[in-house]
Amino acid sequence: MTERAGLRRGALRSSHRPGRWPGPDVTQYDGIFEMTLTVVTPPDGEAVSLSSAKSYLRLGHDGEDDLVASLIAGAVAAVEEAAGLCLLSRTLRETFFAWPQGLVRTSQLKLGGRPVTSLVRVGLVDAEGVSTDISGRFGLEDDRICLRPGSWLPRILPGGRVEIDFIAGFGAADDVPDDLKLAILIMVEAAYRRGGS
Repeated sequence: MTERAGLRRGALRSSHRPGRWPGPDVTQYDGIFEMTLTVVTPPDGEAVSLSSAKSYLRLGHDGEDDLVASLIAGAVAAVEEAAGLCLLSRTLRETFFAWPQGLVRTSQLKLGGRPVTSLVRVGLVDAEGVSTDISGRFGLEDDRICLRPGSWLPRILPGGRVEIDFIAGFGAADDVPDDLKLAILIMVEAAYRRGGS
């Protein structure tokens, strides 16, 4: 699993900045909490196929397939980073060691990948690694996990954590918006013309 971690700090400000992915767009607070974002199940394939890229580049041979594939991967990563999006569907996990104050104060939290299409599971994990499913306390709305009316946030005991598993992405390659695919192809062509750099 791929993991990114960080200490989040701030005084009523948004941590999200254009051109940064993945990262939660949540209201921060006076204090520090730690969050990790992990890719549990990576996307299957790329948003742009090798054959599509070769056609765009007008390549009629297979001698540079590895190069073109690497350029596609780099362009996809750059587009996702710049747009703050997940193009193909993947399962992500946000792990918190204390409830974020945005969730405590507003009963909702914007998740760190978008578009979010499904909430898979919310687990309360104790210091021994035993996980309790608390998914029924939460719903999903507009890329945000929301505490259901009448529900409350259980205490996270010392050494424990909360794991939020969700699916983010447009779907399969055919579901990715055409303008994003075109941006990828343009970046692939530019890198190819520079000699693969």
